Amino acid sequence: MSKSFKLVLLAITACFLAYSNASAKTWWLPDWQGGQDSRGSADGGGGDIVKDDSDCMKHYNLYTKCPSPKLSTGVVHPVAGMTCQKGCICPSEYQYTSSNCSGNYTVSGGSCDGKYNACTCKSEFKYNSSNCSGENQPSGTSCGGKYNSCTIRPECTVSSKDCTYGCAGYNSCNRCTSCKSNPDCDVSSKSCSYGCASYNSCSKCTSCKANPDCSATPVSCTYGCASSNSCGICTSCAGNPDCNVSSKSCDYGCASTNSCGKCTSCKSCTPAANETGCTYGTESCSDGCGGTRLCCKGHTHSYSCPSGYSATNSWGSSAQTTSKTCSCGAASGTCYKAPAHTHSYSCPSGYQASSCSSSQTQTGTTAKVCSCGATSGTCYKCEACSFSSKCSGYDFVSCTYGIADSCTACGTTKYKCKADPCISEGTALRSQVSNFNSSARDSIAFCDAGCKNCGSYPMMMNCSGMRSSLISSIKDYNSRCNDNISTLLSMCPQRGLCGGGGSGYCVLCHGTGIY
Repeated sequence: MSKSFKLVLLAITACFLAYSNASAKTWWLPDWQGGQDSRGSADGGGGDIVKDDSDCMKHYNLYTKCPSPKLSTGVVHPVAGMTCQKGCICPSEYQYTSSNCSGNYTVSGGSCDGKYNACTCKSEFKYNSSNCSGENQPSGTSCGGKYNSCTIRPECTVSSKDCTYGCAGYNSCNRCTSCKSNPDCDVSSKSCSYGCASYNSCSKCTSCKANPDCSATPVSCTYGCASSNSCGICTSCAGNPDCNVSSKSCDYGCASTNSCGKCTSCKSCTPAANETGCTYGTESCSDGCGGTRLCCKGHTHSYSCPSGYSATNSWGSSAQTTSKTCSCGAASGTCYKAPAHTHSYSCPSGYQASSCSSSQTQTGTTAKVCSCGATSGTCYKCEACSFSSKCSGYDFVSCTYGIADSCTACGTTKYKCKADPCISEGTALRSQVSNFNSSARDSIAFCDAGCKNCGSYPMMMNCSGMRSSLISSIKDYNSRCNDNISTLLSMCPQRGLCGGGGSGYCVLCHGTGIY
């Protein structure tokens, strides 16, 4: 409300009050007091004159006291003895309405005639650093140093980096914003002469391969090393120096050779002596060493090589030598034979050097032979072993009633077994079948190894027309009772069990019925 409007309103109110006072003065005075026109004079005219201040509002529409927070503009006395407020106005600080307090602001505080004494920020403006901190910050619109929103700080919305080698930097929200680099990448890669042996995670060479020459196996040399590799390991050997010398050429044969077979010394020759006591005189002849001597006339020498020697040298300087001799004892010329021989023995075809294995059968032996004809040691002739072909009928590895015969082949021994004594034809059980009729004497008694109960004593009675075949079956299987029982049952159908008038034996069948 403008100040000029307020002044006009105040003037109108004053005029109204003055008019009201004049009317009251005229209205309430008795006729006898018509001459009195001043307020506050004594009322001598009776009881209809209002004198109580509490009636200011009732009769004059005036306040006795201005209501808070209004201030009085002065007092008036409508009648003598009555004091009323001339006017009540709002203090000047009550100046805010929605017209001059809007937007981010709202009226507040005390009110007076629709106006308020304060214009403050709306309640939504409540955030500052005291109640919005840490990872949050005041945001939005501000009013009076406060904001209407509290939001997370932008740097706090990012995720912390996941670093393999550790975090290098953090923002104000303690979020990792940068990572440390791989420390392996900070090292220098090794420079290797023989290649890199290992790399780190950054592909930097961390160790070198060793000189491969150093892992070579040194050559063992008899006559010294000829060459070495870069690691000083001998890789080739020097040759035998004996092979570098020339072999001697000998008239009478070589006396000795070196380690390379080269002749190093020659055999000496003793000249044959002159012959004496010659009947026919003497003549010049060879002394056997390249010279001459006196030989008796009338005899012509015939020189030959001893047995095993040849006049021709086929073996060179390594040949064994001797002199040709004459029957008269004279010697002339050289004979040769093969160098000393080292025997190498082997087995002829079809034989083996080792003895026969358990799965083989030995069928013969012979001596090992050398190419020179010498023999030594033993060779074996073996063939694959079949026990069944070598030991037919020998089926058992153990016998209950004793061993009848044995056979060993292919590393295995098996037996023919003696029969169960209780199944001998016509003897073992004959004394126990006395309760049967006379045909029982011709019966074949049969039982298995126990011979102790009814089930172990099946009795074969004289089945007509089949006796000879049954006897043959029992003999074929006389060491395997159970098999016999099965055979007999299949050949002679069972007609009774553990019956008859006897002592409880199992009567299998009879030509004419059960006994």
